[in-house]
Amino acid sequence: MTAPDSPGPEAGPEPAPRSFAVGYNPSGGEIYVYGGASLVVIGCIITAVQGHPAALLLSLVGLGSTFYYRPLMEARRAQLGASMQGLYVERIGVIGWRAIADIDMVETYIRTMRFTKLVVTLSMPLDKAVVQPEIVTPWRRYTSRNWSLKGDRLEIKLDTLRADPEVVLRRVKALQKMAASVQA
Repeated sequence: MTAPDSPGPEAGPEPAPRSFAVGYNPSGGEIYVYGGASLVVIGCIITAVQGHPAALLLSLVGLGSTFYYRPLMEARRAQLGASMQGLYVERIGVIGWRAIADIDMVETYIRTMRFTKLVVTLSMPLDKAVVQPEIVTPWRRYTSRNWSLKGDRLEIKLDTLRADPEVVLRRVKALQKMAASVQA
């Protein structure tokens, strides 16, 4: 996996765009996965020691949380990437550059926490925009994902990834511009 890099303060002109892929920041999902696993253990101990089968419900909630948020711990699996072929989004595949009308970044703040999303506006329906679909295993369909589709807008969370959001935006736009100049 190649993470987007940012030039240092002494960097010269912008280098030629390169393909990249970036995965989750593993520390972002630890609380959900380990917290869920803790609920499983606590529920099982209460059931075994005190004989309350209702405590197994606590274990089921914990198991559900652990299963649902497990992908957040997979730092090596690419969640977002870009190449000359298009924009890669995990569980969707590669979206061709011609199908992308606009790319922007939206920031929201809750107190001191910053949340960023890459907003990709599509010029056609998503199923027609994908040039290389990704095969998704059945069990992964029921786990958390890093994106949501709202009409013709694909919103991809950047704050959960292991890269600087501004660098990701800059690299994606540079590859889109380069792909457009090659196709023209």
